[in-house]
Amino acid sequence: VVLAVATPNVIGNKVDFKDCGSEAGSVLSVDVEPCPQQPCQLRRGTTINMTMQFTAKTAITKGTTKVYGFIAGVKVPFPVPDDACQNMTCPIASGSTVSYRNSLVVKAEYPLVKLVCQWEVRDQDDK
Repeated sequence: VVLAVATPNVIGNKVDFKDCGSEAGSVLSVDVEPCPQQPCQLRRGTTINMTMQFTAKTAITKGTTKVYGFIAGVKVPFPVPDDACQNMTCPIASGSTVSYRNSLVVKAEYPLVKLVCQWEVRDQDDK
């Protein structure tokens, strides 16, 4: 499940997202907290919480998480734990609807920039 969330403004609000080619699941919704309006303004020194609802298109036994920010056209990785099964129940049966929940610390030392965030949850086959 691969998606991009526009993040230049979200409290448990559904946000607009673009599915970037999900193969193992269909993204139903993405909530980001805090984000009272879009685009989301992620404040330095805070933690954002993201919940993604998706339907698995295949059986998922293992998952990995990758988060990137596109800054001036450059894809920059953000540090998050990579075991997606810490953020959702695994294994997942094909056809099941799943809630994936994760948090990301917006460090005080991060530069003040507008960016697009790409949040990936990949299955055991890297799909």
